[in-house]
Amino acid sequence: MYTLGIETSCDETSAAVLKGYKVLSNITISSLHQHKKYGGVVPEIATRAHLANIDKVTSLALKESGCNFKRLKLVAVTKNPGLIGALVVGMNFAKALSLSLNLPLVGVNHLHAHLFAPFLNNLKELRFPFLGVVVSGGHSEFYMVKDFDCLSIIGQTRDDACGEVYDKLSVNYGFSYPGGPVIDRLYNPRYKKSFHFKCGKMGYDLSFSGIKTALIYKKKELSKSGKLDLRTKKKLLSSFQYSVIETIISTVLEIAKDTGVRRIVFGGGVVANSLLRQRLLEVSSQGLRVFLPDLEYSADNAAIVAGLGFYLYNKKGLKHSLGLKPESN
Repeated sequence: MYTLGIETSCDETSAAVLKGYKVLSNITISSLHQHKKYGGVVPEIATRAHLANIDKVTSLALKESGCNFKRLKLVAVTKNPGLIGALVVGMNFAKALSLSLNLPLVGVNHLHAHLFAPFLNNLKELRFPFLGVVVSGGHSEFYMVKDFDCLSIIGQTRDDACGEVYDKLSVNYGFSYPGGPVIDRLYNPRYKKSFHFKCGKMGYDLSFSGIKTALIYKKKELSKSGKLDLRTKKKLLSSFQYSVIETIISTVLEIAKDTGVRRIVFGGGVVANSLLRQRLLEVSSQGLRVFLPDLEYSADNAAIVAGLGFYLYNKKGLKHSLGLKPESN
């Protein structure tokens, strides 16, 4: 059974074709280069880029997969969360295909799809319950997952998302957007405790705005005294990354201990961070089973949407009418 996935929640326009849970193609065009000079994603620019690229990525995904419209059996599309204008483009495109080809339509929460990413091409590893952790540019959540139609948020950020803080600090320190890859490259373990920074924590909820503000003020202080060179910036940002990653890891270990859940599934763009992946490998040696997506499926993409859409349709009988509406939150 062939499923076409469509993802347009932020700045990536993506289409993928899956045969069952096997990824045959996953084509993504990002408008990131158009947002760099603004230090963040501009919704209007992203929406226009989706309009320009949605048919291109779909055609390329079909061509690469060796599939065609007639062989498709299902259309899965991101319905939430995301930029409302961006979501509308993908949703209307998917609805048009569903109507014209007489195919069932499934709307997918793309954060839940991030938790499905480690099981693409390998569904036999999927077991419930598990602790799901989504860490990305716009979201930081901890889920208790009893099934993909039975998820509950047990912890989340009270303010800025983890990846968002990376982006803002990178720009503030004179580096480029997006900030995640930049700060990860600058990270040096020798400097991880050069400065003491702390993330806010309330139960299983986290706060990243305080550490962001602390880094900004420390930069101003050192700039005024003439002590802010590249090496000092590396020390500051290395200390920042160490604190953030350790906060996430310690919270995961705390939840695992409190709930007794031993299977931990990670998803989202920040999962590409090398220090986080290293620490999770260490955690997996402590009796926990950790599942990470391949790097190509960690950022927003249509393969994870198609995979979860097919699961919900095939295992749970879910399908939506053409009255399905996109939801920004």
